[in-house]
Amino acid sequence: MAALMVFTVGYGAIRLKVRLLPTIQDVHREYIAGRTWRRAGMKVHAFFQPAHHPSAKHTGTIVLPADGRLEELIPHEVVHAVMGKMGGVHWSDDEALATAVGVLSARIHKKINRGVAA
Repeated sequence: MAALMVFTVGYGAIRLKVRLLPTIQDVHREYIAGRTWRRAGMKVHAFFQPAHHPSAKHTGTIVLPADGRLEELIPHEVVHAVMGKMGGVHWSDDEALATAVGVLSARIHKKINRGVAA
């Protein structure tokens, strides 16, 4: 599926590629393509795909729908990405996680709202 936008955001050691597809259905189709996993009645609205190689330029890719609830979906997927990069985070030492999620989410929103593709 051709993306409406493709760009990168970063914070510290975390670099995320973001792909904005036109619809939730497009995101769902891309997610299930080549996968054997299926859950009846479940539609994937957004997802995070970690990089497959440790030397990859990006931590991974977040795929979002232009017609989705981005205020909810962006931070949800950023949490997956940040936790994947940081590993486990204890509740009493979660400031770095919270900061990364906030900064990356804001940067994604800003690029989408400005229509800036990199």
